[in-house]
Amino acid sequence: MATETIDHFSILLNGDTDEFLPRVEEILREIFNRFDKDKDGVWNTKEIQDFAEATNGRPFDDSVIDEITESFDVDEKDQLTYKGFYQMYHIQTLSEPEETLNDFKKHGYDNNLELVTSRTHDETPKTPNVAEE
Repeated sequence: MATETIDHFSILLNGDTDEFLPRVEEILREIFNRFDKDKDGVWNTKEIQDFAEATNGRPFDDSVIDEITESFDVDEKDQLTYKGFYQMYHIQTLSEPEETLNDFKKHGYDNNLELVTSRTHDETPKTPNVAEE
């Protein structure tokens, strides 16, 4: 019996256009919004570093921050826009789709791009509904 292999590319990208599939765009938007702590629609350096730590276990080096702000869409204050975040992931996914899936797993998604219930949520004790008198 052959072992099942995952086609990382087809899970993430349209094979004809190389554009992200709608589910991937939803995940990218959710991750971007999760780290946009001040809800201003862009990531400042702290928000980028919070994302890096959650994804890679450590912050980006200053040179990586410079590369991000020079290579991808930013606002007038060099804050990363959602478009820039999308561009960053699109380039990564075209060359290393398995790395994008690994990143998604670190943010709570499985190989089917479904959000897995967070551990803290799982540990919440379930109490029966008690009718109020």
